Amino acid sequence: MKLKSLLTQKGLVLQSPSTEEILARAKSKKQPLKIFYGETYDNYGNTIDSMKYYFFVSEFAKTLKQEGVEVDPIILIADTAACRNVSPDLERKYMRLGDERVEFVEKANEVYGLGLRVLRMSEYIHTKEFQDERERIMQICKSDQDLMAGVEKTVPESKIEEERKKGFMYSFDEITTIMDLDVKVGPPREDLYDNIARELARREGKAPLMSLFLTPTFPVGKNWAYFFAQEGIEDHGITAYKAGSKRLQEFRILPGRTTAEQAKSLIDNSFISTDPSLPNPILDLGIICEMARRNLENDFSPISLADEFYSGKISPIKLKDMVYKLLKKEILSKF
Repeated sequence: MKLKSLLTQKGLVLQSPSTEEILARAKSKKQPLKIFYGETYDNYGNTIDSMKYYFFVSEFAKTLKQEGVEVDPIILIADTAACRNVSPDLERKYMRLGDERVEFVEKANEVYGLGLRVLRMSEYIHTKEFQDERERIMQICKSDQDLMAGVEKTVPESKIEEERKKGFMYSFDEITTIMDLDVKVGPPREDLYDNIARELARREGKAPLMSLFLTPTFPVGKNWAYFFAQEGIEDHGITAYKAGSKRLQEFRILPGRTTAEQAKSLIDNSFISTDPSLPNPILDLGIICEMARRNLENDFSPISLADEFYSGKISPIKLKDMVYKLLKKEILSKF
C-alpha cells in the first residue's frame, strides 16, 4: 500500500500528518524514524481494540520501509504508569498484568509477523537519564502557568485534586516519554499530552512530535439508546486498551477470553447505522479483522470495507455476518 493511501484509510485514520511532513522528517534524521504507540491496561483482559494500533504501527513501518525509510516501530506497555493509579498493595498484581499485556503483544507480533519492538516503561523509567529529563521538564512546566494548565487538562476533572497531591507524575512520565519521538499513534484524547510535548520542543528549537490519531473505540453489543444517551461519545469513544473503560468489560471483544458464541451475540445485538457520522463499532471491528487477515496473507491492499458499507454495497445484516466470520477465523482462533 502507498503511504498516502494508508494515512487516509477511511474508517481507520482520523487525523494524520501529511506524507510530505513524515518523509521530510525521515530525511532530516540520522537515526531511524521512531513510530510509537503506548498503552496501559486493567485487570479485565486484553482488548481487540489495542490490536488495531499494533497492526497500524506495523503497517505504517512496513510502508515507510518501502519508501526507503529506516523505522523503529515501538509498542510501549506502560506498566509503571498503570501502577501509579492503584493502591500500593495492588502494585505487584498490576506489574504481573503488565507481563500479560507484553505477552499478548508478543503473541500478536509472532502470529501476524508485525515486526514491532515491544518496550516496558519499567525498563527505562528508573534510569538516571530519564529521571533527570523528567525533573527538567517538570521544572519548566511548573514555572509556566500556561504549560501547567495544559498538564492539568490531561487529567479528568474528578481526579485533579488527587493528581495535584501526586505532583502529576503520571502526566510527566508520559510527556517525558514522548518528547523525542517522531510520530506518535494514539486515540484522539492523547493530543492533550502531545500538545505539551510540541510546545516544549518549539521553545527548545527541536523537531516537534507529530501526532496520528486512529478512529475512536466503541463498545459492541449496545443498542441505539446507549449511544443516544452518552453525550459526546462520538468524539472520544471509550479507552481502547482498557477493557473495563466506563465499566463496559462485558461489551468488549477480548482475544483469549471472549468465545465465538459470545462474540456473535455481541455483534448481533450491536447498534449499526449507515450514517458515517455516527459510531459504528461493527465496522471498526471489521477493519481490525481485515488488518489481521491481510497480515496473515501478506495482502497489503487498501481496506475498502467502509466505502462498500456506506455506499450500500454491503447491508448492515451482511456486514455483521462478514465481521463475525472474519473475527472467528482471523483473530479468536489464534489466541
